[in-house]
Amino acid sequence: MGSHLDRPGSRRLTCLVFLLLPGCLRAASANPPHAKVTLISERASIQPGRSFPVGLRFQLEKHWHIYWLNPGDSGEPPRVRWELPRGFRAGPIHWPTPRRLVNASLVDYGYEEDVLLIIPLYPPPSVPAGRTATLRATVKWLVCSSICIPEQKRVELTLPYQNGPPKPDLRWRQLFLRTRERLPRRMPPGWSARVRSSGSEFILTVKAPNPPPNAVFFPLEPLQISNAAPQRATAGGGKLQLFLEKSDQLVKPAARLRGVLVIGGRKAFTVNAPVVSPEGSGKSLEERRHRK
Repeated sequence: MGSHLDRPGSRRLTCLVFLLLPGCLRAASANPPHAKVTLISERASIQPGRSFPVGLRFQLEKHWHIYWLNPGDSGEPPRVRWELPRGFRAGPIHWPTPRRLVNASLVDYGYEEDVLLIIPLYPPPSVPAGRTATLRATVKWLVCSSICIPEQKRVELTLPYQNGPPKPDLRWRQLFLRTRERLPRRMPPGWSARVRSSGSEFILTVKAPNPPPNAVFFPLEPLQISNAAPQRATAGGGKLQLFLEKSDQLVKPAARLRGVLVIGGRKAFTVNAPVVSPEGSGKSLEERRHRK
């Protein structure tokens, strides 16, 4: 993702300064953590050569939150540095659909209470029977309420190898299932999304059967839309339209609009649509660039 630039006077600037000052780091580490972080596995063992999901579970104090991949007007997402056994590799984080977190004139995208970040791990194809694997990671995150505090923890988990199909770890099965329900999905067959640039707005149109007239869009790229601006939605005639105010820091025309669209307050879908030029040519900015 591109870098997230700071707005003058935004809390994010305060957070970054906080992260860079050693004295602040020492002060933060002296306070009790506002997030309990643990590494858990959906399966009770590892089958060589077969990927398996683990999760970073954040249990947050009331009124405190962490951030999504695009944190919005302030903040930083959690970072993970893995220390895995030889032959292992880690996939990308699967981010659940975030919430809009309103604080005065700022709107952030993140998580409160209890959230699980699922990460696929890929073990080597062959391992002698009877061995175990210890998975370690250093996790750094920014937790915020009225102030922001950087926290970190080194987590680890040891699992045995098993040649047959692994059994689920029943302690965490429901948590993983609930989290997967919050992961955005591709739009169903027959649905489509397009975006038109019109003056100070992006108009996101989704063709779908009987869409409800309420939706919210979480942009994956920072500084494309105004996070704090209301998102007006209309529905009818087999389509949903969402009007998104452009960011006042959008310095060049957006070629694509990517993110997560939540329809009806529950169903979340990924969006990756070209932005059609405002001249009415029907050509997206990407198509016009390729023709040059």
